[in-house]
Amino acid sequence: MNKINLEKNLKYIGIVAKNPKNCLKFVKHFESLGYEILFLEKTINKFENLHKIDEEKTLILSIGGDGTLISTCREVAKNGFKNLNVLGVYDGTLGFLTDIKIDKLNEFFADFLKGKYEIKKPLMLEISLKNSENEIKLIAFNDLVLSRSAVLSMSKVDAYLDDEYFNTYYGDGVIVSSPVGSTAYNMSANGPIIYPMSKVFCITPICAHSLTQRPLVLPAEYKLKFKNAGNSKVSIIIDGQNAFDMSKFDEVVVRLGDTHANLIRHLNANYFEVLKNKLHWGHNGGKVW
Repeated sequence: MNKINLEKNLKYIGIVAKNPKNCLKFVKHFESLGYEILFLEKTINKFENLHKIDEEKTLILSIGGDGTLISTCREVAKNGFKNLNVLGVYDGTLGFLTDIKIDKLNEFFADFLKGKYEIKKPLMLEISLKNSENEIKLIAFNDLVLSRSAVLSMSKVDAYLDDEYFNTYYGDGVIVSSPVGSTAYNMSANGPIIYPMSKVFCITPICAHSLTQRPLVLPAEYKLKFKNAGNSKVSIIIDGQNAFDMSKFDEVVVRLGDTHANLIRHLNANYFEVLKNKLHWGHNGGKVW
């Protein structure tokens, strides 16, 4: 959807907030501007009429940290919205994904109404957990993690690319990361940082038993499939928010699909400036010692 239509057609605002009481002042401010507040909740799925939202006339504010934004974007995608826009506002402990600080929200919103913003559409992971009786379909904003469940044993996971066997991962587990999720757990496991709008995803082993195991970046057209190799105890973790026992499923299928988030950002926001600031790169300002 064209961003011009959003600011001109906007009538409704929904607010997902880690601390709803801290947002009452914004409710009053937006209402004074003539907008209807659909809800003020800790999670978007508490809004009973979510399925009735007019996505071309609605803006969702996610006020909290990265976890709040991730869960909000997942619920939006889960409910089939393709053009429902989300504005991430930083009021948490990390704020890597949310570039609007809460004390600058009213100032940004004034710019938003003047068309001074852009919409980014990072792709998300589409996941299927399959067994002979059931299939559970899920969406991950950041990552799918297959992690050992038992402290005293390794995880052993067979991996297939487009149904062709290509590797067995021995160690603490394996991460499949979306582009936008590459700066999360993936980065902590020495995986590559990927530009968020890229159409690639990556597999990163966690403390692999063999030094030859290395991260692998794949184009979006590939499909990954994992199977438990033997009787290793492995947990399936989605965005750190949902967990499953891998032994309950025959296979885990994941791909970078067409599902995407719609994130409102500062106009001409510089991703590499965010990296530099959050990761404390270039602390010497480019000066030679």
